[in-house]
Amino acid sequence: MLEGGQDALFVTDPSGEVVYLNAAARHLYGFEDRVEQRGGSINLRDRSFETFEFRTLEGAPVADGDRAEVRALRGEVYRDVELLVRHVGDDNPRVYVYSGTLLEGDPPLNVLTVRDETDRWRSERRYHVAFEADPAPSVIARLADMCIVQANEGMAELTGLATNALETRSLTDLEPLHAYTEVLTVATDRLQAGDRTHKVKTSLRTVNGTAVTLLSARAIEVDGQQCGIYTFIDISALESEQREHHVTQDLLSKTVREHANEKDVLAYLAIFDPLTRIPNRRGLDVRLAEEFVRSDRYGSALSILLFDVDHFKAVNDEHGHDAGDAALRQVALLLQEACRGPDFVGRWGGEEFIMILPETGLEAARDVASRVRARVADEVLVGAANLTVSVGVASLEAGDSTDRLFKRVDRALYAAKTRGRNRVEVAPAGHDHA
Repeated sequence: MLEGGQDALFVTDPSGEVVYLNAAARHLYGFEDRVEQRGGSINLRDRSFETFEFRTLEGAPVADGDRAEVRALRGEVYRDVELLVRHVGDDNPRVYVYSGTLLEGDPPLNVLTVRDETDRWRSERRYHVAFEADPAPSVIARLADMCIVQANEGMAELTGLATNALETRSLTDLEPLHAYTEVLTVATDRLQAGDRTHKVKTSLRTVNGTAVTLLSARAIEVDGQQCGIYTFIDISALESEQREHHVTQDLLSKTVREHANEKDVLAYLAIFDPLTRIPNRRGLDVRLAEEFVRSDRYGSALSILLFDVDHFKAVNDEHGHDAGDAALRQVALLLQEACRGPDFVGRWGGEEFIMILPETGLEAARDVASRVRARVADEVLVGAANLTVSVGVASLEAGDSTDRLFKRVDRALYAAKTRGRNRVEVAPAGHDHA
């Protein structure tokens, strides 16, 4: 059972010589071609200094005497020490969780276990970055008791309490959230039942009155505990009958009041779409250029999705431009909600939207596109019948330029629309210079 475990397991004598290591440990330290399960002369301390560099999760170097292996060889007993570990010659660090145990005997034996938690850590980090940057009131709370473990500045403004004062408080004990206990309980029950997300529209009292609000709850694991991110998104603008001119004027007035600087206003409007309030084509170009540089520098994957709202002209013709504008704003909101931490969405023009997916290969990008397509198809849009989207998917290839990437994703979108719409098509691998 020990031999087949996923965690790396080392047993050493007091001198640091390894007396047992399992298959996961041999793989982690690169011993597959040097030793059998038992035997061989391997010093864990020496091998650690040859193979790894250690930092805390905050990036601070770990002193030699505080290295996880050294602590275990001293006979220290500890559990779940998380460290950022870089293999020598590898620029991509991983997160390992170390635990040390002492087995009494003659001689006493030291036991070290190492668990790879890189995927969980990266997932949580993406969630936390997006959570902290979100201007909408948001909290992360445990599903078991709805106790808050983290709150952002938007929630602090809504409740009048500092973010640290909100931690350990129950979500339903706060003013004004206690009035929405039933709604919050239903959302929590849905997440505990296995749903990854749950959304419900409600009215929320704010310092400015009552707003039509979308409560968005998403499941997340934090420090091994099942939690939810609860976000209150003001969707009042989506249900108004204002035209794009009024939206533009409101946005301009709000920005002028906040910045009191005409240059800031013009810079903002230059890269943001005034109707949907997400980046426009210029904003997308800037972000895509940055991701191209990052992908080339680190050799990481990069994919893009191109969305086109199907039969959108019919919405304007049958329901009017107000309904069409509201539908575009709601599609933009759905795409924003579908974004993971590093993802980026913008309006390419008309009824077309682009989502940039850093560190995402072709298959994973296809999965994201399929989920978003299904989500839009299930949504009841304001003032119009249900809409669908066609999606093209393409991934960056060696030697690519932005023009080549866009040509491929555009051809993939064209294929999706000609093959029946409301579907996802993936650009085939290989360059097409035609």
